[in-house]
Amino acid sequence: MNRAVIGFLDGPQAALTLNVMTTERRRTRQDRRHNDRVVSIFAVKSAVGPDMHLGQCEDLAPAGMSLRRPGGLPLAMGMPVMLWFELPGYGEEIAAQAVVVSDQRAGKFRRTGLRFANVPAESVRKIEMFCS
Repeated sequence: MNRAVIGFLDGPQAALTLNVMTTERRRTRQDRRHNDRVVSIFAVKSAVGPDMHLGQCEDLAPAGMSLRRPGGLPLAMGMPVMLWFELPGYGEEIAAQAVVVSDQRAGKFRRTGLRFANVPAESVRKIEMFCS
């Protein structure tokens, strides 16, 4: 939607065209994703190299998840992470490879954005069904 703004000048500069945003700008960065995420809290085991940690999924989408993990060192963008988790109500463990797309401090914890990189087709189907 465009609106003309009439200024104090005459001539070609009298009307400036401004683009008016039609969506809410005050959303958080997480809300601006193009895919729908489902807020869901469940345990996630994660391994970066030889280090294994227990964390908590905060939200899940077919493309990835946000992981709340113990505070400590940040994970570098693109770093591979191995995940093991069980979707609530499904009763089967899913093993998935992921890569870090974001990592930031969240109080005493860290919030790490992960994009799935290698997930078996059956597990992808379960995640998609869970998120729909």
